[in-house]
Order: sequence, then structure tokens, then C-alpha cells
Amino acid sequence: MPHIIAIEYSESQRRQLKSEIDRLNKSGWPLSGKYDASYFGTWEKLFETAITPGLFVQRELIVVENVEILDDFPEKLSSLIEDDKADIVIILILSSDMKTLKPIQKSITIIKPEAQIPPWKRVAWLSSLAKEEGCSISHDAAQLLADSIESQEELRSEIRKLATYTGGREITLDDAENLSFDEGGRAMMIFLDGVCANNANDVARAVKYLRDEPLLPVLAAITNRLRPALIMSCFQGKYVEEALKAVGFDPTKKSYALNKAKSALKLYGAERIKMFMAKSARLSFLEKTSRAEGWQGFEAVIWELMTKI
Repeated sequence: MPHIIAIEYSESQRRQLKSEIDRLNKSGWPLSGKYDASYFGTWEKLFETAITPGLFVQRELIVVENVEILDDFPEKLSSLIEDDKADIVIILILSSDMKTLKPIQKSITIIKPEAQIPPWKRVAWLSSLAKEEGCSISHDAAQLLADSIESQEELRSEIRKLATYTGGREITLDDAENLSFDEGGRAMMIFLDGVCANNANDVARAVKYLRDEPLLPVLAAITNRLRPALIMSCFQGKYVEEALKAVGFDPTKKSYALNKAKSALKLYGAERIKMFMAKSARLSFLEKTSRAEGWQGFEAVIWELMTKI
């Protein structure tokens, strides 16, 4: 009888699937096949195929995609499910929620999506990923990646690529700038630095390119870049350093992003930074509703910040 592993839908699902296949293969469950659920048509047919052992193997693993088309799992098959020591393991790949498997959720292994790393912990997280790849990454390079790339899976991919390129040495800011960003990524960097330096020409040139991209990643990038400026505008004395460290910035270390934020605060002043961040939070909320203001609303907020100094 089979043991069932269900991998919930997320952007990390394919990586989690590969990891499970590798783990099971090393533990003695070789992959015997990958199927679309339509190949079986019913849960009964799937189980009938799964419990028929291969000719030359005692243990085996099968992967089944799009299991939602099989409808709800039938109660009569629940008693056939074994624990993780079963000779047959079925990995079910979900493309929506767990509703189909609700009757058996307590009897199977469920792999949930990777937890989202908050913005103020991403630099440390990227550093740990670099260590796993056998190298290190400079704070500035990690900050640039964290500010510019929203997807955690994409960040993982970039660290692997950069680690391969650097061959064990430290990943530098130049490495990240040259290898991790295409024309769109470079436009993002020009935009972020342009806002911090009040360089209207650079911002206008970058926005012309970025308009073809979704708004939310750009909005997240500029608010991440100006977060230290907001912190410094809200706290005084010794509390500034403590607050900056709490969101992942060590003021005792040289930091490209922190220096840019300080420059922005000096140019625009505390009140303008606070107003911009508040309006950005509003735009982010509206973007997820039917009242989204889109790029027009975002550009209005950016130019309001940059022209009133």
C-alpha cells in the first residue's frame, strides 16, 4: 500500500519536488514514473497502478501532477494509506488548494510552501544561502539583490549562479550588477539611485522602461531602498542604530544601500520621506483592489517627492 506526499502549490514547488525525489532516491525509493492525473482518470485507477509492484524493484516512487481533476479523495481508499515506510510512495503535485485531499490530510505528508522572508531579514538570508553554496556575499551585493528581486526562488537562483561564477570567492556588488540584471534590472538600479540622488533625468529614463513591468515589484524596491531613511527620520540618538539593526542595516558597516538612503534623507528631509512612504503604502494596498491607480498614481507620488525640495 502507498504512502502519500502532497506538495502544496507555490513558486517553490518545483524545487521542493526535486528535493523530495532526490531524498527518496537516496533512501531507496527510485523514481519509476511521472504522470498527469488524467492518465488514471480516477483515484481507484491510480491506486491500482501504484500498488502493482514493478518487475525488478521492491520500492518505487511515482509523481502525479494535476490531481485536482480526480475530484475529492474517496473515503473507501483511506484505509490503504500507509506511513512513510511504505514500499510505494506517491508524490501528488497540487495546482490549487488542499480541498481535494481534505479527507486524508492527517494520514499523509504535506509539504507546505516555503515561508516568506521579511524584507529586513533578506540580506542575512542571502548570506546563509551563499554559505550553503560554498562562498560568501558582500553586504552591498546582498542588499542590491534583496531590494531589486521580489521572488525568493529567483533570489535562490541568482545566488547559485553567482556562486558558480565566483568559484568560492566573495560575491561582490560588481558581480551582482553585471550578472544578475538584464536591461530591465539595470533600469531598476538607475531608478533607485536616481530617486535617492534626485536625478530627474535618470528617473525619467528608467521609468520609461519600467512602465512595461508590473508595478508592485518596483514599488517594493523603492520602499525597501528608502526604509533606512524612514527609520532615521523617526528615531533619535542611540535608538537610530538599534532601529536600523532591527531592519537589517548595521550602521557601523559600509553599506551602499544605507548610504543612498542617507543621501535621500538629506535631500528630501524627514517629513517628505515619511509622506512618500505613507503614500506608497496606500498605493500598494490599492494595487491589490479594484481601485488600483497603477503607474499613473505611482509616478505622481515619485515626482511629488522629487520636485518639492
